[in-house]
Amino acid sequence: MELCQEMNPSFLRMTNLIAGDREETGDSASETQKRGERLLFFPCLLSTDRPKKMTSEVYQFGWCLQCTREHDFFPPRYFHVLSLHLAFKFSLSKGNKELAEKLSRKCKFWTNGLHWCDGYGVKVLVEIVDESQCVLVMMSCEKGYSDNMVSLRRDVIGEVMSVYKESCPSLEVKELVIDPKELAYPVNTPREMTVYSVNNILSAIDKREVKSDGAKDEKINEILADESLSDISNLSLLGGRDIKELGDSCTPKGDQIIILTIRDLVEILRILKGGHFHTKKWLNLGLYLGLIHSDLT
Repeated sequence: MELCQEMNPSFLRMTNLIAGDREETGDSASETQKRGERLLFFPCLLSTDRPKKMTSEVYQFGWCLQCTREHDFFPPRYFHVLSLHLAFKFSLSKGNKELAEKLSRKCKFWTNGLHWCDGYGVKVLVEIVDESQCVLVMMSCEKGYSDNMVSLRRDVIGEVMSVYKESCPSLEVKELVIDPKELAYPVNTPREMTVYSVNNILSAIDKREVKSDGAKDEKINEILADESLSDISNLSLLGGRDIKELGDSCTPKGDQIIILTIRDLVEILRILKGGHFHTKKWLNLGLYLGLIHSDLT
């Protein structure tokens, strides 16, 4: 069963893989269910390579989930489950045969990836690359649809992370954003490109610049050109998660957790004051940690 995924027959009607009208098909999802038949999804049987015309696509945003250990990789089941999640969540047909036929011409599915248009000016690519060590998400949008793209990438990243936690949580991974200047497709090995850690981006929002693995500074508003940075908790890179969850998913499983005592905090306070730590930042840090104002002044 590692090479396939079982499906509920009702999924077929919801995604318009079969018509709901029995007169047209001679069958229905409900009758399939009544007969006790099992539906198994086998993407591994696809022999279709990436469509050639995909290489002409131009993208504006790139994000990836990269394995950090040399011999780790995303198992076949991961892509099977993820593709079903995406098909179910982002299906726009929902019983509309005309729209289903229109969208099917804009959707491509191959051995290790899929590409679709959302019907609202946004194109999305999700692909397993780098010898199954990386989940790649790339997006582009027509002029005037950048808000739609930001909203959709929040949802897609959320699905990618949700399926990762369900299917292969033992993998050590890091979340990366690809430099917008290096989004020429295909992207087969994102780790060899200029990439920015999502954790680094979040911590650098105040300074508005972040260092890539190549140790160069880049302005955050150039990396996330279409997004407001005023509310970090609503950033699309979080995929709808609480910001604390991001740290958990990117922390190597073997790292030791250290619990600080009051004496440790006193020592931290001494070092910060000795280093002339900015008063306003100290107040914000203390309040964030749950201390009251009188303890910090």
